[in-house]
Amino acid sequence: MDDSREHLARLWLQCAPMAAWNRLDALKEQRGGAMGVWESFTPQYYELLGEETFAYLADLRASRCSRVWQALEGLKAFPVFFGEEGYPEPLLHIQNPPDVLFVRGSLPKDFARSIAMVGSRRATRYGSSQARRIAKGLAEKGVCVVSGLARGIDAASHQGALDGGGPTVAVLGSGLGRMYPAENKELAQRILDEGGAIVSELAPDAQPLPYHFPARNRIISGLSSAVLLIEAQLKSGTHTTIEYAQAQRKEVFALPGNVDAPGSELPLMLLKDGAYLCTGPEDVLLQMGWQEQRAEQPSFLPEEPEMDENDPNYPILKALALEEKTLEELIAETGRTAGELGAQLTMLEISGKVERRAGRSYALVR
Repeated sequence: MDDSREHLARLWLQCAPMAAWNRLDALKEQRGGAMGVWESFTPQYYELLGEETFAYLADLRASRCSRVWQALEGLKAFPVFFGEEGYPEPLLHIQNPPDVLFVRGSLPKDFARSIAMVGSRRATRYGSSQARRIAKGLAEKGVCVVSGLARGIDAASHQGALDGGGPTVAVLGSGLGRMYPAENKELAQRILDEGGAIVSELAPDAQPLPYHFPARNRIISGLSSAVLLIEAQLKSGTHTTIEYAQAQRKEVFALPGNVDAPGSELPLMLLKDGAYLCTGPEDVLLQMGWQEQRAEQPSFLPEEPEMDENDPNYPILKALALEEKTLEELIAETGRTAGELGAQLTMLEISGKVERRAGRSYALVR
């Protein structure tokens, strides 16, 4: 059989709306593969596939997928086919691997040292800063960080990997031509510019529909040797990534957080159930055998700001030494007026010693 025709048929079916994939898989089974569906594609499939999917595939078939090829060319992207050169080896072993993966950039040749870092889109400052710190430390040791380019923990993880000069791979829940969220377009370009990759199993023009994201999570975990959860609530899309990781027999790590913080629900549950504790990159490197012995691990807490009792800001820094405080709590502890505190806190923010958090709270910069 002509390989180019077979590739065309496989690409054609891969670009179908995800909602029709199960029905198309059944057709491939009946017809002996994608080429069989291509050659037998007639109005008899109208009722099975539904009007929208049938019309989409009919139009794409008539043009021999010309708009897909044009879109890929414009994006400087390319398809890799299951079982062929360039296809990520780890995905060969997961349940329901994508038959075709669309790629921008450069995929690592070896995913043996790779970790998925996932978590909430509504990340706290703590979660984002820890994700970035840990990803940076892992990247500095040559570990590939895989995530989903979503806002929150995903974005912080990619940024940390880039800060560490290591490779990072983003797996989208939309097509390569529909970068989502738009606010991360610059981050996506940085990933490409610095030698990473952005991938999707969806047609280049596919929208970021809600049901795309749970499905893409099997690829995020599938590309990785381990998964690190930073923060997420129990009922969150992130939970599906953990479930896929467990089904794929991947090691699972979790970062602890405050026991009363919503984003600590899932990490603490996983830790109770036997997930590995992660407080820094050293924990992952040692447990995964990516470091022969434990090096002296520096404290993951930075030095506290110097506190000179004669410093006008001393009462504020002392009040924040153990935990964040609201403006009202600082007024009560320091005896300052709201106006005085506001001015001092502004100067401390500018100097990088204090940061403002949600709910009119303030904390020392960690």
